[in-house]
Amino acid sequence: MTQSKEEQVLNAARKIFMRYGFKRATMSDLAEAAQMSRPALYLIFSSKEEVFQALITQIFSELLHDVRKEVSTHEEVADQLTSAFEVWCVRPFEMIQASPDARDILESGYAFATEITMGAFAEFETILSDILRPLMSDQANLSLSPEQLAHILNTATQGFKESASSAMQIRQLIKGLITIVLAGLNH
Repeated sequence: MTQSKEEQVLNAARKIFMRYGFKRATMSDLAEAAQMSRPALYLIFSSKEEVFQALITQIFSELLHDVRKEVSTHEEVADQLTSAFEVWCVRPFEMIQASPDARDILESGYAFATEITMGAFAEFETILSDILRPLMSDQANLSLSPEQLAHILNTATQGFKESASSAMQIRQLIKGLITIVLAGLNH
C-alpha cells in the first residue's frame, strides 16, 4: 500500500523530532527525511508547528487506540487500569528515557498543541471513568464521580512521570495508586 504524502512527512517527522527535538528541527530536515523538496513539504504543511500538531494528533490517536485495545483484553478493574496506565504513562516515559530530545517534544506539545493534548487527556479520562463507573455505581455516599476520580488518577500519574527515575519505579507508583483507589472503593 502506498503511503500518502502526509503520512510520509509524519513518519519522517517522528524520526527527526526524536533525534533533534522540536526546537532544533527545521523544515529542511523534515523535507530531506521525507524525501521531498521544501516547496513540496510546504504544499502539505505550512509550518513546522503544523507538522508537529499533526504528529501529536497521530501519536495521541495511536496511544488511545492502544489503551482501548489493551483494556478490552482484561476483565478485572485492576488489570484494566494497570494496562491503561502502562500504555498511557509508561510507554511515553520509556520514550523520554530513550531519547534526550523526547522531553523537548512533550514540552513543545504543551506549547504548540495544547488543545490537542488536553483533548487527548480528556479522552483518556473518559476511558478511565468508564472502567471505574461499575465499581462506583452503588456507592451513594461517595463524594467523587467516576469522572473526578479519573481526573485525579490521570493527574497523579502525570506527576509520577516527572518524579520517577525508571520505568520500574513508575510502574510501582501506579500499582500503589491503583491499590489505594480500589481498596477505598471496595471497603
